[in-house]
Amino acid sequence: MRALESATAEGGVSQRRAQGAHYTPAWLVEHVVGEALRGWRPSGEGWRLIDPACGSGNFLVAAARAASHAASEPIEVVLERRVYGVDIDAEAVRLARESLKALVPRSASAEVRARIARAIDEHVIVHDALSASLEAAIGTAPFDLVVGNPPFLNQLERGTAASRQRASDIAALTDGAVRRYADIAAAFLVTGARRLSRGGRLGFVMPLSFLAANDARGARDAVLASCELRALWSCRSSPFAEADVRVCAVVLERGGGRGLRRSFGESCDALAPRDFGPARGDISWAPWISDGFGVPAIAPSAGAPISTIASATADFRDQYYGLRGAIVRDGDLKLVTTRHVDLAACSWESAEVRVLGERFVRPMVSLAALASEPEMLRWAAARRVPKVLVSTQTRVMEAWVDERGESLPLVPLLTVTPHDGVSLWMAAAAVASPVVAVRAAQLYAGAAMDAMAIKLSAKQLLAMPCPVDHDAWRESAARFERASRASSVATRAAELRAFAESSCHAHALPTSEAGEVLAFWNSRARLS
Repeated sequence: MRALESATAEGGVSQRRAQGAHYTPAWLVEHVVGEALRGWRPSGEGWRLIDPACGSGNFLVAAARAASHAASEPIEVVLERRVYGVDIDAEAVRLARESLKALVPRSASAEVRARIARAIDEHVIVHDALSASLEAAIGTAPFDLVVGNPPFLNQLERGTAASRQRASDIAALTDGAVRRYADIAAAFLVTGARRLSRGGRLGFVMPLSFLAANDARGARDAVLASCELRALWSCRSSPFAEADVRVCAVVLERGGGRGLRRSFGESCDALAPRDFGPARGDISWAPWISDGFGVPAIAPSAGAPISTIASATADFRDQYYGLRGAIVRDGDLKLVTTRHVDLAACSWESAEVRVLGERFVRPMVSLAALASEPEMLRWAAARRVPKVLVSTQTRVMEAWVDERGESLPLVPLLTVTPHDGVSLWMAAAAVASPVVAVRAAQLYAGAAMDAMAIKLSAKQLLAMPCPVDHDAWRESAARFERASRASSVATRAAELRAFAESSCHAHALPTSEAGEVLAFWNSRARLS
């Protein structure tokens, strides 16, 4: 969401959304610029700063002022020699130029004003920052400061996805660090970090998903090849008035710095600093800010991954749309959705759901209706087994055991099938563990649509830890089974609380950590 303060009648909100551009509140601009310039000093006489997606100039104005003070240079010198900006929107560039020219002191002579105006017109330009020709327009010298709020363009959405050629060009420009479904903001981050001088700083607003998304992992590793993460901020809600987009802010330094400053919320309250930040190869940066979201900062469990006891699969659009015409009210198999699955419970008998534009209570699938679709029949046969179904986009790990294999899962449910010799209840207890919920929230905070929710892929679920104490694990499995068979809401809730306690014992958590995990889990599980 780059800063863009013009909204024409022809474009309006939809045009800004198509460009990934929305208003950036002043407090967030000031925070990012302030963190980027904290302790900063220019590298030499030729230092420069740039916003590669400058919009109407919010970040350029704030950075010019702050850099003038930090470098002890008059604002006139900074505006004439130091400030560069790029944007594809000509009207936004015009506004950015005007905003920068307005910083010239009234006492400046007409000659100085004219000289600064010419420099700003030359340095703040209409161009594509993700173009191989950009250096020809702005020069090849590195920048001491790179700041801004690059466009957020979700490559999974039809209205914002890059063309195949554009995606290929970006992959080539970033040496393969940004490809597939990575948000285009990641490309701005990678190319921006490469333009930094030694000791230079980059401060960007980024989509919160950047911290945890697997498709952004290449970009995260690419910037850590030359930079350290020096500051990190996030917030539970969106700071944008026009879009429900949750964001974070990152500050990188190229060489010569360690230690991570952290802050959270619209008031940018400081969190305890860390002695170091993430390293290349880390699967996520989210653990460095997850405590701001209320996630306990416990150490990872030493248990073997769930992949050692079970397999997990996720279905896709083909299975979802392949059920069209086969969902009936009297069929062969129950169709279970995320709306049905709760913690140790399934509301298939009573909950109304909407599937493929129709409303159902107790939806079923007719295998006869799938007879002309061999792939769908093979899929149904593969899912027609005893299994554990796991919801996504939930506040804890919600799992339900289908003992008889009587149901088919609807996207995006995950199907967990225990290996031979592993009981369904042991597998369910491992998956539904509060320790797994905490670890998942640590690693993937921000990946779900709700800031408080957990979203895991099948592969990520399989990487979660199993318990290490088998006796306590069996006890937790027995408690989970009792909760699943409970005849009353109160009994189910009591058994689930006992399950959670025994699961913490099964993971051999110290007493203090177990208390934090249970408090976290109980607040999210919402047991009545």
